[in-house]
Amino acid sequence: MQISAINKFSLIEFPWEVSAIIFTPGCNFRCGYCHNSEFVLKEKLKNIYKNLILEKAFFNFLEIRKWLLTWVSICGWEPTLQKDLFDFCFKIKSLWYKVKLDTNGRDPGILKKLLENNLLDYIAMDIKHEIWSFDKIVWVKIDEKPYLESINILKNSNIDYEFRTTIIKWIHDEKIIENISKYISGAKAYYLQNYRAWNTLDPNFSWKSFTRLELEKFKNIADKYIKNVKIRN
Repeated sequence: MQISAINKFSLIEFPWEVSAIIFTPGCNFRCGYCHNSEFVLKEKLKNIYKNLILEKAFFNFLEIRKWLLTWVSICGWEPTLQKDLFDFCFKIKSLWYKVKLDTNGRDPGILKKLLENNLLDYIAMDIKHEIWSFDKIVWVKIDEKPYLESINILKNSNIDYEFRTTIIKWIHDEKIIENISKYISGAKAYYLQNYRAWNTLDPNFSWKSFTRLELEKFKNIADKYIKNVKIRN
């Protein structure tokens, strides 16, 4: 498993729970607003690959922290690109940790396999834009069928999960938020994350954040389709 960075102590992932967060290099998207181009762009990844954290060192850390941590959060840029993700999750669960996976939903096959083997306790899936319009924001041509399949897998799973959208002024609007909400209608949770302008993959990315009042309007729209809608500002 390729581990590019570790946050050894976090209270942000889950209220009242202490977690470690690991970050994996590489992503299949090229979102202009991405805050971590060093983990995405091939020309910058060369330096990351030279300084990967050894998997053995990570598991030694988990053994030592067994009575202090309860969760391990696996973030990306896109963890499902890692070929040994299944084995990695199995090893973590063998130490009695709970596992959260962040994903954009590119590989419904691995999600299904992980869920069938009870190796995940929580999934957070990004939905970048309304379905069939992902390319407006991810800046690559994709087949969106796998992403739709991943949405259905989560909605029919027995674990906790959330969908989330980073919303950006002049890219997202009320109609787009409503269309996304319709696709995930009945979901357990949907988070609207306000865009923050700093350290973007595209240095010329000039779009802006929404005001709190504007975010509340989006929430009211999503509330019609999903019971648990929250704002991350």
